[in-house]
Amino acid sequence: MTTESHSKIPSVAGKCRHTDNTHLVSCELDNRLALQSDRIGTLRESALHRDLKSIYAAHGAQTEQLIGKYVVDVLDGDHVTEIQTANFGALNSKLNGLLETHSVTVVYPIAVRKTLVKHTEAGEQRRKSPRVGSTLDLFDELVYMPTLLDHVNLDLELAYVSIEEHREFDAKRAWRRRHWVITERRLDEIMQQERFDSMSELFGKFGEDLPHQFTTATIASSLGTTRNKAQKFAYCFRQANVIQACGKDGNAIIYQRRE
Repeated sequence: MTTESHSKIPSVAGKCRHTDNTHLVSCELDNRLALQSDRIGTLRESALHRDLKSIYAAHGAQTEQLIGKYVVDVLDGDHVTEIQTANFGALNSKLNGLLETHSVTVVYPIAVRKTLVKHTEAGEQRRKSPRVGSTLDLFDELVYMPTLLDHVNLDLELAYVSIEEHREFDAKRAWRRRHWVITERRLDEIMQQERFDSMSELFGKFGEDLPHQFTTATIASSLGTTRNKAQKFAYCFRQANVIQACGKDGNAIIYQRRE
C-alpha cells in the first residue's frame, strides 16, 4: 500500500438481512445489477468526476481517449486511470477489455469532509456536514467486483477528498431532505491517497483491528460499522480467497485469514 497527501487545490467547476450467510449478499447484487445500465463514457458527467479527472490528467496525460470500443477517463502512455464515484458493476466488461493491453488504476473517491451549500433567495448558506464517508464505504461498491485486484495489471486507489455539496429547494422533490435537492458535488481538496494492488494488501488495512477469528458481528463491532457493511466486507474477502470459514458460533460463521 502506498499513501500520499495532497495540499489544497482549486475547485474546478432488496436489502441484505442481518445474517452471517454472506452468500445472501449476492441476491441483492443480482437484483441491483439487473437495474443498472452501462454508463461508461456518458456525456452526463458529474462535476466531482470532472474535477478529479482534471487532477489525474496532470503532466501531459490525455482525457476521454478511445481504446478499442471504450472511452477511458485518463490515458498516460499505456496506463489508464478510471475514476469511479459509484457503480463498480458497470466496470466489469470495460476492465476485462482494457487489461488485455493496458495497466489500469481505478480511483474511488471517499468524501471524508463535506461542506453543504444551500442556494437561497438571500444567497448561499454554508455549513459543515456531520455525515462523512469512510474507507468501509468502498465495500458497497466492491461487492460487484470482489476479485477486483486479482489481475496483475490492476490496482485500486482510494482518494480521500473534501467536497462541496450544492443544494437547491424544490417543493416537489427530495422530501427526505426537506425538499433540498442535491444539484452538484464539487471537489475542494484531495486530502490523502492510498493505493492497493491486491485484496490481501487491502485486508491488511483492517487486519490489526480484527481478532484472529471473527464473525460479521465482530467485524461490525471492531470496525465501527453496520452489520450490512460487515457482511459485504466478509463477502468480498471470502470471494477473493483472503479469508475462509473455519467454524460456526450458533448460526454465525466464524472466519479467519488464510495462511
